[in-house]
Amino acid sequence: MYSIKLLRLAHASSSCRNSYHSLLPTDSKKRRTWISYSLLVFPAASFALGYWQIQRRKWKIDLLEKINSRIPAKPIQLPHNVVSSSELPEFTHILVRGHFDHSHEVVIGPRSLIEDFIPFKGYGSEWAIRSPNKLLQSNMIRPSASGYFIVTPFYLEDRPGTSILVNRGWVPYGARDPIIRPDGQVEGVVELSGYIRYQEKPPTRIFGSQIGSLTCLDHANQNPHIRYPCRQIDKMSNDLKTLPIFLDADYESSVVGGPVGGQTRVVLRNEHASYIFTWFSLGTIGLGMWIYFFIF
Repeated sequence: MYSIKLLRLAHASSSCRNSYHSLLPTDSKKRRTWISYSLLVFPAASFALGYWQIQRRKWKIDLLEKINSRIPAKPIQLPHNVVSSSELPEFTHILVRGHFDHSHEVVIGPRSLIEDFIPFKGYGSEWAIRSPNKLLQSNMIRPSASGYFIVTPFYLEDRPGTSILVNRGWVPYGARDPIIRPDGQVEGVVELSGYIRYQEKPPTRIFGSQIGSLTCLDHANQNPHIRYPCRQIDKMSNDLKTLPIFLDADYESSVVGGPVGGQTRVVLRNEHASYIFTWFSLGTIGLGMWIYFFIF
């Protein structure tokens, strides 16, 4: 019974294929035209994109290796001829010496605490929500206390009158106003190290809404906090009259009672392996269909 059904199904399939070929022009049965060859563009393009993704994957792996080597590297002095963050590789570990202008500090936020560099029971750990899997900690999105990054103009000792932007670190909402954290407002000449950061693309604002300034209680010594949605280095440097050099201060720069340093996270997606599989699969399918219709 089943054998008869299979024979009928095979006969029907053969009949459909013969009917399809009978509809083709006589020439197409004997030779392939330029139109049929032009269809090879699609699988060829897929294979080309797959090869391009292989090169992109190699580039991304190399970039990640370079960045991973910069983070733990010993800090170097900020070159005297550098006047912009873009003149140095991002995440370069830099050492600077000078003093802060706390009266013109601004905030970025709201932001969650980045706890990747905070040691167990170290300063700032009271706000941290630890992941049980330490290996995944830096790549996991976890709920955490919200607050702001404190960005302060920093006047360089070796360049009188010249200042840069330093992200001193994170503070919770309740400690945004400097009057709440007087012990953290470091005075005098200090030496700190941090990582060069680049401009961030600002988020799209709904209906062109503007973010207003946040008032501070110490009106005599503190300007209202200008709040930025992200690391808008060009705008911040223009507003504060600094060089467009932005440093994320490392955790070692943290002062008890002040911002929690070490607010640097490297987020680079490397999904090129899946892209390679996708493009080569599409190319193989396309080439297989072409062979099926125009060869056999």
